[in-house]
Amino acid sequence: MRRAPPNILWPTDGHAEGDTKLNAFDNALIMAGIGHWNLVKVTSVAPRGATLIYQPIEIEAGAVVPAVLTSAQSNQPGETITACIGIGIGASSHGMIMEHSGPGGPTEMEAVVRRMLDESFMRRSLELEKVIVRSVSHTVQHVGSSVAAVILWWGDR
Repeated sequence: MRRAPPNILWPTDGHAEGDTKLNAFDNALIMAGIGHWNLVKVTSVAPRGATLIYQPIEIEAGAVVPAVLTSAQSNQPGETITACIGIGIGASSHGMIMEHSGPGGPTEMEAVVRRMLDESFMRRSLELEKVIVRSVSHTVQHVGSSVAAVILWWGDR
């Protein structure tokens, strides 16, 4: 049985502290509203015609949920870490989702994601119509994490 591609894209982000890098990551997932699902990292194709939404999605806890996900963790107090996600919408085709994270601020992370989107469309000979970029930074106090994701889901539009 073939399943239709997801028809909803939900970009989200979060940042948090924790006692360990894993706890900080988990706390950032919770802040992003995606900490109660089993996230399955998927590659970067946004289904054609998918609706972009900005409100949290109601999905049962424990569900297996596809996501394009990036994160940064650090235990260096004072360090700024950023997670960035970008969605490129095709003019008359599917889109692409790119992500980048690490030490640094949003300006540099967003520039990398925009370049990645440009290249991914160029390599596919697709026309890039619109770009949506979302980033979140965190200045580490003890152990910190930043997370950015696009959730791909099925639902009523």
